Amino acid sequence: MPEASQEWGGNALKAVCSVYVPVKNALRSAEWWRRNFGLEFAVPYNPSEAQAILRLSDGQWLHLVETEGEVDSQFPDKTGYPMFRFTFEVRGIEHLYGRLRSNGVRTDELQDRSSCGINFVFYDPDGNKFDVNEVVDVHRTPEEAARVKAHLFHYA
Repeated sequence: MPEASQEWGGNALKAVCSVYVPVKNALRSAEWWRRNFGLEFAVPYNPSEAQAILRLSDGQWLHLVETEGEVDSQFPDKTGYPMFRFTFEVRGIEHLYGRLRSNGVRTDELQDRSSCGINFVFYDPDGNKFDVNEVVDVHRTPEEAARVKAHLFHYA
């Protein structure tokens, strides 16, 4: 029996097309995502479906699914740290961070994760935890990356 990767001609998984997030009120949550991140509806909102579907800039869909149960998208790692389910890739992380903070969004501090880039964690109104990342050393000139890091982290 041939291996699956040979049968399909390599890695069969191309991308993540949809992410599902539990929320208490889909429309309220959708408006929060629209206001803070500029997301737009991927399809018109239909209250009978009990979810709002938003589109990220690269085309992936963010499904905000109403739930009656507890809303919690975190899970503990081996050390007990509550992990987020996924990380959003962004450009201009310092501007997004400033906008979210000025909008009163709960955020953790920016972190320089070295070759992984600059990250921060934020929480939606239902307490779901998300990570944001920009690999400034890849997406910006060396001079601009150094300026951003010096500004954000007060490097000498």
